Amino acid sequence: MFRSWPRRKTQNVSFIHSKPFCFLFPGLLENPPEPSEPIAKVSLSEKKQSESAPALLDARHLLINYDEIALKGGNRRYFENRLQKNIRSALKDLGGSHLKPLFGRFLLRLGSETSLERVCSRLERIPGIALFSPCISTSADLDSVKIAMDTVLEPLLESGEEPDHFAVVSRRANKELPFTSTEANEIIGKYVQEKTGWKVRLKKPQLPLYLFFVNNDCFLALDRVRGLGGLPTGTTGKVACLLSGGIDSPVSTARIMKRGADAVFIHFHSHPHTTLASQEKVRDLAGQVVPPGHRVRLYMVPFAPTQNRIITECPARLRVILYRRYMVRAAEAIAHKEGARALVTGDSLGQVASQTLENLHTINAVATLPILRPLVGMHKAEIIRDARQLGSFETSIEPHDDCCSYLMPPKPATRSTPEQLEAAEKNLDTESEIRELVENSTVEVVEGYLG
Repeated sequence: MFRSWPRRKTQNVSFIHSKPFCFLFPGLLENPPEPSEPIAKVSLSEKKQSESAPALLDARHLLINYDEIALKGGNRRYFENRLQKNIRSALKDLGGSHLKPLFGRFLLRLGSETSLERVCSRLERIPGIALFSPCISTSADLDSVKIAMDTVLEPLLESGEEPDHFAVVSRRANKELPFTSTEANEIIGKYVQEKTGWKVRLKKPQLPLYLFFVNNDCFLALDRVRGLGGLPTGTTGKVACLLSGGIDSPVSTARIMKRGADAVFIHFHSHPHTTLASQEKVRDLAGQVVPPGHRVRLYMVPFAPTQNRIITECPARLRVILYRRYMVRAAEAIAHKEGARALVTGDSLGQVASQTLENLHTINAVATLPILRPLVGMHKAEIIRDARQLGSFETSIEPHDDCCSYLMPPKPATRSTPEQLEAAEKNLDTESEIRELVENSTVEVVEGYLG
């Protein structure tokens, strides 16, 4: 949790930083956080709860904060309830935890046997959570806070891992307490300095000591972990996401689920002309994309028969665009069947021949539902960065035979019109093709990886 810090000489100060820690309590603020104070993503799973952070090893409480939900006005309760449901679903197998709303945030109390590290790794993957902090709980009187502070400070002093500087940062939700946030900062800060001899630094302290006074309790935190943010999955309707097994489509799907959309997944494969590798990859990718505790339906669509007819009946240079048009038609039929209101693809403008503006227009021409493209303006390097953060990149780059690459023409068309494609499709029974694709699909249920 902390780096090894050299010992420093004592520096006397007369006050401690009194600026509220606004990031953990966005629901209590009228203004959003200032962009000059970005929050770095912190992953407890990567840090492995190092021995240099002994206080957090015993943390049995977590304060969970959201951001966008606080702006929802009269619909706020609906989003809060859904987020609670999603958190409980993600943690249900760990047992012993209790979650309750608490002044614009949630308080999660862990059971005595519940793994803090496993809880934190799952909270990081739940859309709608902006921040969460493992905390030590005590009474909201300053003498009790001092005692709780001792449990944090003493292991650090004993280990010799001390910060260059620190600051106490208080937030007081209960305005009836007999002290202000500034007074709490001054009193507890003075106590810490007298006990440790550490210097105080008001801006970007190496060791921030956060105090959150809620009702008659005080929660002491040393860490703030950034979540996905966004809206709780299941609050903005259902979409049908096309998953190819590559890098782009999992990122696109994760982005749309972060916007509150529930999803049904659709994968087109060319078996037996290709191996089963793409299907296995998509199962793995779906588990990585879906939030923990969440379940989605995955359609496996056998696309080879339709491809064979396109290859024999249609111009080679239009082959890939025709593939995509039939995928959109079949995906839309499945979407209607599942009650989805839009299709989602991993298209990025100009990345490949089928993703030029002209060809996207030609593909769109066969759709009646909106086609959402969350990655449309992103550079490939940005998509790869997001895939690494999502954890899907290593799976996506495993070799597999993509159905769109099956018998790829040497010179695919980069510009096409709906009229050209309609003429090419005259030799195909489109209605029969789509019916066959949907009827021959298999349906699986995929659960988000728990970890």
